[in-house]
Amino acid sequence: DDMGYTAGVNRAILQCFMEGSLSSTTLLARGQAFEEAVEVCKATPALGIGVHLALTEMHPAAPRHEIRELLTSEGLLPPTPGCLLLSLKRGKISQKALVRELDFQVSRVVDAGLRPTHLDSHKHVHAIPEVLEAVIQVARRHAIRWIRSPFEASAGLDLFPLVGRGERILFCKQHAKARIFSIFKRHFLRRIGQEGLRCPEHFCGVSLTGIWNEAAMIFLLQHLPHGTSEWMLHPAFCDKDLSRQKTRLLQQRQNELDLLLSARWRDLLERYKIALVPYGGATE
Repeated sequence: DDMGYTAGVNRAILQCFMEGSLSSTTLLARGQAFEEAVEVCKATPALGIGVHLALTEMHPAAPRHEIRELLTSEGLLPPTPGCLLLSLKRGKISQKALVRELDFQVSRVVDAGLRPTHLDSHKHVHAIPEVLEAVIQVARRHAIRWIRSPFEASAGLDLFPLVGRGERILFCKQHAKARIFSIFKRHFLRRIGQEGLRCPEHFCGVSLTGIWNEAAMIFLLQHLPHGTSEWMLHPAFCDKDLSRQKTRLLQQRQNELDLLLSARWRDLLERYKIALVPYGGATE
């Protein structure tokens, strides 16, 4: 996730791809290093490129006067998924505004000369039914067939003993959030199927966001279910540019980068005969 966020994120994702450690990324249309990210993507056409849709925290892509109901008094998107959800349930945000903003984000990627393979979203807000409907409209408009299914398996609790002692409270909080989001799963999969869209069969990465380590990585690959799985990560070089951003993931991004570039990662892929493919590439 987060291609285009900073130059250090772009360099990290590119290096991982060049060394055969990852196959797909999602581009943040409002990221400060978006233009550079586009050039990187054009130079590496085998890298699967999706769009990392954002409806919280950031500056909007659409003209502010067209989506005023979606913005805070400071002209930003809602600060948290909870704030977004509350405004949606109170009827303060229209479907039209959601579609308008998301369409501008995808259009910025398409207009830059890239063809997105899939969509996902910052903080997985596309699991919210009202947002999902907007994402479906935008996906159909741009002939995008794949969407991330952001629902982590309950087996994620098996990773608890592998987490550092100082990180276990954070793990429990993140796992609890993942389980709460699962209330949208049945509706999500039903609507995706009705619209003829597709998603990988399995997903992981929420409970251990920012706290991955080698032991957890090994466990993940040893217990990978049959079929296509998506592992969400946020690799980056932890440089001064990243430290100036409003993100809690700083050194954690560097740690994930180090895992992906490790010889251990490549050895495990070979040992368990795991193929890395661009988004959707396993079945197309």
